[in-house]
Parts: sequence; structure tokens; C-alpha cells
Amino acid sequence: MIYIASKLFTYLLLPPGVFIIFLLVASFLAKKFKKTLFLLALFFYALSNSYVADFLLLPLERPYCKIINNPQANAVVILGGGHLVGVPNAPLPPSAYKRALWGIMLSKKYNLPILFSGGGQNISYSEADAFLTVLKEIKDMLHVEATLLKTENKSLDTYENAKYSKKLFKDLNIKNPTILLVTSAYHMKRATKLYEQFGFKVIPMPTDFKISYEEKTLWDLLPNIGAFKKSYIALHEYFGLLSLYLLR
Repeated sequence: MIYIASKLFTYLLLPPGVFIIFLLVASFLAKKFKKTLFLLALFFYALSNSYVADFLLLPLERPYCKIINNPQANAVVILGGGHLVGVPNAPLPPSAYKRALWGIMLSKKYNLPILFSGGGQNISYSEADAFLTVLKEIKDMLHVEATLLKTENKSLDTYENAKYSKKLFKDLNIKNPTILLVTSAYHMKRATKLYEQFGFKVIPMPTDFKISYEEKTLWDLLPNIGAFKKSYIALHEYFGLLSLYLLR
């Protein structure tokens, strides 16, 4: 009973559950905008529900939930995913660290050089700088050394990742590069489209999958911040894909 009460407390009295309850109560007590408040409560509940979150992510991740064996490529291209400033070690957040490690493993397995693409807002310490720090840590502590083709530290988004990557390959006299593209699974569809627009032949090598295919329980019907974050990630990607369609 204590375990159940503790979980209910976590789900319902911490964000986003507490905000959903607040909106529901307000929809009954308010004199105006009752329907609006009630619909907002339902909207946020849906986005905070694991079933809905996975439903939104499924079309983004499922096409890349497969293994490609013995790919032929010119390089491994790793896309940045943010970085941490001022920390004593491992200056990449979890998603970016997964991308970095998976890209390094692919580089070692297929004997391919790495191109890392990522700048960020911090000019004095970019995502590329953080990646180089991680490369050095892995070399010093694990004695694993990856071949680095180049790093790119100007890009602020995926479009610029592709744009500056193309320029680097052009400078190396590789006109029509085939790449193993490493990014989070949910981001792969948009990243692939952008890199293909710049003339790359892309072999997707995703990591950082957000969907777990284990059987769900009744607890998954309750609102939780993890599901809300996954819903946000999925909607962000859908808006990004829509912008590609509208601006092409």
C-alpha cells in the first residue's frame, strides 16, 4: 500500500499531474471558459500519457529500428545534441553522449573516419569542443582512439549541420559522399531529408531510441513527466518536418 500511495503521489501531485488536476478543478469552479479549461486538461493529460507519447514517436523511430550490416561509406557523421559547460568530465548530455559513443563504435567497427557537426550558442566552448573532450577522455581512460576526419563548430541547427558538412567534404574533394549518419532515432527522418538535399547518400545509423517496446501497465495511463518530454520531442520533429515541406 505504501508503494502504491507513493507512486500515486509522484504521478498526481508532481508536474505535470498537479497542473492537470488544477485545470480540471478550475474547469468545474470557474464561471467562464469551463470548456476551454477542461479541454486544456485533456490536452495536457494526453501529452503526458505514455501511450500517446509512444504513438507520436512510433512513425519517427520505427522505420529505423533495424540493423544494417557491412555498410560502405566514406565517413561517420555524428550530429551534436547539446553540451554542458563548466562540468569536470563527460561534457555531453545523455542523448548527445549516446550519439558520440555510437558513432565512435561504428568508426572502429568499419574503420571509417568521423566528422562531428555541432556548434551551439556558446562560442567559447562549442559542441564540437565538448566532443573533442569526450574523445580525449575515451582515449586516455579506455585506450580507444577514433580517427577524426574533421569537426564543424558553426552549425546551430540540422540544416546548418548538413550545409557545413557538405562544405567540409567538398574541401576534401569528396563530391558525392556516402555517410553513416548518427543521430537520435526520432530525429533521423528530418536529418536524412536535409542531408539528402545537400547531395549526401545517407545510411541511417540511429541511436538514443525513446520508445521501449515492453508491455505497458495501468501505471502508464497516469500522467508523467517522461511521457510529456517524449511528446514534446515528437511534436518538435513533426513541426520540423512540416517546415521542410512548406519551405522546399
